[in-house]
Amino acid sequence: QTGVATLARAADAPDVIFAAAYWHYIAPGAGQWPVPDSARTRTRLYKSTDGGLTWHEILAGGLPRLAGGVSIAVAIGTDAQRVYLIGDFGLYRSDDGGTSWRHMAADDKRIANAQGGYNCGVYVDSKNPDVVYTFHQTAYKSTDGGNSFTGFKGGPPSGDDPQVMWIDPTNGKRMLMGYDQGAIVSFDGGDTWSSWYNQSTEQVYHIAADNSFPYWIYATQQDAGAIATRSRGDLGAVTPMDWKPVPGWEWGTILPDPRDPNVVFSSGIGISKITYPGEEWIKVGPDQDPSLKLRSWYDAPIVFATWHGRRELLAGYQYLMATADGGATWTKLSPDLTVPHPGAPVLPATRAVAPDTATPSYIAIGSIAASSVTRGVIWIATINGVTQVSRDHGKSWSDVTIPGTAIGARPIVISVESSHFDAGTAYAALDAHYRGDDAPYIYRTRDYGKTWTKIVTGLPATLPSGAFVRVVRADPQRRGLLFAGTQSAVYVSFDDGDTWQSLMLNLPTTLYRDIAIHDNDLIVGTYGRGIWVLDDFAVLRQLSAAVAAEPGGTHLFKPSDAVRVRRNVMYNTPFPREVPQAPNPPDGAIIYYSLGAKPSSDITIEVLDAKGSVVRRMSSAPPRAVRETARPPMEGFWLAPPRGLPANVGLNRANWDLRYDPPPAFAHSFEFNGNPGSTPMAPEGPLALPGVYTIRLTVAGNHYTQTMTARPDPRSRVSARTLASQHALLMRLYSGLDATWADFMPVADLRGAVTKLAAGDTASEVGKAAKALAAKLDSIAGDSSSDARELWQPRPTAWSLVDLNSEFALELNAQDNADHAPTQAALAAARSSCDELGKLVGRWRQLVRVDLPAFNATLERHRMTTLAMPLARERLCSA
Repeated sequence: QTGVATLARAADAPDVIFAAAYWHYIAPGAGQWPVPDSARTRTRLYKSTDGGLTWHEILAGGLPRLAGGVSIAVAIGTDAQRVYLIGDFGLYRSDDGGTSWRHMAADDKRIANAQGGYNCGVYVDSKNPDVVYTFHQTAYKSTDGGNSFTGFKGGPPSGDDPQVMWIDPTNGKRMLMGYDQGAIVSFDGGDTWSSWYNQSTEQVYHIAADNSFPYWIYATQQDAGAIATRSRGDLGAVTPMDWKPVPGWEWGTILPDPRDPNVVFSSGIGISKITYPGEEWIKVGPDQDPSLKLRSWYDAPIVFATWHGRRELLAGYQYLMATADGGATWTKLSPDLTVPHPGAPVLPATRAVAPDTATPSYIAIGSIAASSVTRGVIWIATINGVTQVSRDHGKSWSDVTIPGTAIGARPIVISVESSHFDAGTAYAALDAHYRGDDAPYIYRTRDYGKTWTKIVTGLPATLPSGAFVRVVRADPQRRGLLFAGTQSAVYVSFDDGDTWQSLMLNLPTTLYRDIAIHDNDLIVGTYGRGIWVLDDFAVLRQLSAAVAAEPGGTHLFKPSDAVRVRRNVMYNTPFPREVPQAPNPPDGAIIYYSLGAKPSSDITIEVLDAKGSVVRRMSSAPPRAVRETARPPMEGFWLAPPRGLPANVGLNRANWDLRYDPPPAFAHSFEFNGNPGSTPMAPEGPLALPGVYTIRLTVAGNHYTQTMTARPDPRSRVSARTLASQHALLMRLYSGLDATWADFMPVADLRGAVTKLAAGDTASEVGKAAKALAAKLDSIAGDSSSDARELWQPRPTAWSLVDLNSEFALELNAQDNADHAPTQAALAAARSSCDELGKLVGRWRQLVRVDLPAFNATLERHRMTTLAMPLARERLCSA
């Protein structure tokens, strides 16, 4: 019940150690930490001068009675004589190693612990013992030994909650500070600081997603306040441009209106209604009416229910309150639901049933679940352990408290979840760690709470950081697919909770406070490691025993619909790597397939359009390397690594970015609008049109097919007819790339044969003729080792096939940046390039018809083998 919480010593006097021990204990059944002033509960201060071998207690000497958390600092260069001590009682200083003390800045109420000891700290400069720093809700600094203080670091209105500080013992200007928001660094004594926005340390209470595209994820987070971040950024990554603070509270529930993403409700201290785009907010909760005498849990629940087209917002107090007009008016849907049924087990030393005037203010509803199956079915759970259900929109309630759940003021946080398939089925996750129980508890009922079944098979009984369950979520599309967030991990069940298995993948080991499902994405909110999204988990809905038993173990899962978006719409210098950014979801369609054994040959995935034409082909064979990757004009950090399809035994994941195969090109450039680890090489294939496509997986000669739909970007205002006209232009340019590549090959082959015939001979008749013919061939083919032309470089005065290949690539890239009708200028540019291709093909045909026979005649006169006539397979731009 008592422990040492603070140790301090000076770097130049390590054998002198000060320690503070204090009593911290909450008896079973007690609702809060009592702090009676007694000899047993007082904080005690100790000192050792022999490195901790022996200790003596420091008593009196000017110190007040110590209680609660304290912080100690020992100044370097004072032979451990200058000591500072801070607590709820203020700041004290000793100049004789703790023998005597005096109260510093006694008239300054800021120089003491804040928030009951939540903020507690004193630190001293490593060179000047008169420079001292203290923590309240803001950090303060004194340069006169603690006599007076000024604000040092912290923002209004109540600061940023500093928690810890380190000052370099060799240089007092180098310091680190730990705030509730993150860690920051200063190299100039606090004049300037690094940012804490480069650390994903958000402590999330609740998350929710709106119905916009790309959707916003909203979260309430400890101390830094409510925030929102987009699930996909337009700049190829989720960047600071896709993040915004939200005027909701730091804890509580945040909930976008399902019908209007511009309206958001947030609980915590009352209920706020936030309206975009102005970001205005106003309190609309019923708790503003003092006559209602409402009680609420700090993490107050709010839930939207939509029944027969009528939207309703439910809010949990000791009563269930409802509004159908955005908070303008509220209706009470229940009596006090925290009152348990007679005979319920009660924790000792608690008030199980008490009038409103005596019940602790936080004893209220902690969780609400409204049935999406049957109108009026509502489940609630209260912080003192009661679970109730109404089947008639609150007209009557049934106490369905889980058997064995003791009712008490010490919270037991129950998270209820209703089934999306059966109104009588619900799930409850019980977090009993406030009562000293870290075990996992999940229960299921299928009869409106008459009976409950414990469903924890597969969940660890104990873990170092806690095994108790915080939240359970039911998938709205597959019956029996459940997700659970615990104090340490995320789990999944495919059999309605009968068994569980880990779903951690690359997730950190941390606390998972909330889980949300948006279409096919699974979103988790962690308490300390930010927000994570599992993009397109639809494969989990398709896993079954039948799939596992398929012959050969190979299965192609049906891909989800994919939205036709571009990787990065920016055309400018990208954010540098030091700017915080998270990867976007994979572009296009995510394709899952399972393999029962390691394939003996390469596997392929082909994408076919409605006519059966292959628009994209991917293989597990290593991709062909291109020369530009050997010396890229940027850090390798930016480049998208070439990857073949994975071919692992078990589940594999690939993606089709909704583009055609990359066209053949003699030279490649890198997209200027780069993203870390995903910057592609140009040219890329055109973006496919919206429509239905067939995915064909080939393994060991066997084909497996599924269809998927590419949907238009809902933000695009371009008609299908306009998209078709743009696609026709793109495909004409794409055909120009194909044609210039294909036409180059016979020209290059003939050039090579001519050059070989007269290598080094420029004097003979054959040598002169070969040189002249090679020059003509060079002017048609071009230099395939040259770099691609950049937009700012002048156009060639004379075209070659290589030059035109690069030109088609530039035009293709320029015309595929947005959904847009082709302009007259763009059509003219394509027509001009195609005309130049026609001219080059004409010159080639002329050479084959006239120049090559003449050269062969020269060879015949010198009794040399003539060159074969190339086949007439020239290609032009498509119509």
